[in-house]
Amino acid sequence: MKTILIPIDFTSTSSKALEIGATIAKRISAKIVLTHMAGIEEGLLTKATNFEETIYHTKLAEKQYSELLRQSFLDDILVEPVLQKKLDFTSINDFAKDIDASLVVMGSHGSSGLKEVFKGSNAEKVVRSSEIPVLIVKENDLVFAPERLIFASNFDEEAISAYYKIIEIATLLSVQIELLFVNLPNDQFISTKKMDEKLLRFFNKVNHPDPVNAIKTVNRVADYSVEEGVFNFASLSGADIIAIPTHGRKGLSHLLNGSIGEDIANHSMLPVLTVKI
Repeated sequence: MKTILIPIDFTSTSSKALEIGATIAKRISAKIVLTHMAGIEEGLLTKATNFEETIYHTKLAEKQYSELLRQSFLDDILVEPVLQKKLDFTSINDFAKDIDASLVVMGSHGSSGLKEVFKGSNAEKVVRSSEIPVLIVKENDLVFAPERLIFASNFDEEAISAYYKIIEIATLLSVQIELLFVNLPNDQFISTKKMDEKLLRFFNKVNHPDPVNAIKTVNRVADYSVEEGVFNFASLSGADIIAIPTHGRKGLSHLLNGSIGEDIANHSMLPVLTVKI
């Protein structure tokens, strides 16, 4: 049985992630593992000054779990709640691998301005460190019934592993996958001929049965940034999920170079599937 990992903090945003995770679990016959890291909410466990206070907050989390599991959309789904006492979003990756998770689903409020530059959202931290594909969702009125997934890539050789993983997930979810190349202006612009040559190399590398015709399946848009190109195409094509590779940069490298995958996950209203390369 497949396993979906969902970090929760008992907010409406994580409830949305759970609802979407339940939809996926029913579609692929998976179980859900819920993990709550004590300390996600300020003052929980990490600031406990004595044993009695720790017990109190543990019991509170158990009560919140109990209330959450009564949601009707969880009917007929195997759900396993896990309470962790350490606040460390990078540990999600280790836990996901320990339970052999196929997917992490996480709610995000997003972030902006200086907070985004220096701190980022909790979802970004998970995206940055997770070797397991992460589906980031926002709390909104969009109904999650995915039929079309866009995979945006520069089709460099480093994206091959992400391509395989996203094809696997698209197949698992029974959604149509569309490939997208965003051509940028100035020194990043490449001609149609150069783009065709690059795509041909890529499809040969992934052992596509018909690499020449595969080139014709790639949608191409020109825009001022990858993010704008992806969002504009997603809007026009009626996409349900945006899938994109991410380098998972950390420290100074992340501050100086950023991450297109994290930016898209942070700013998109559509669910975004990120795969680390």
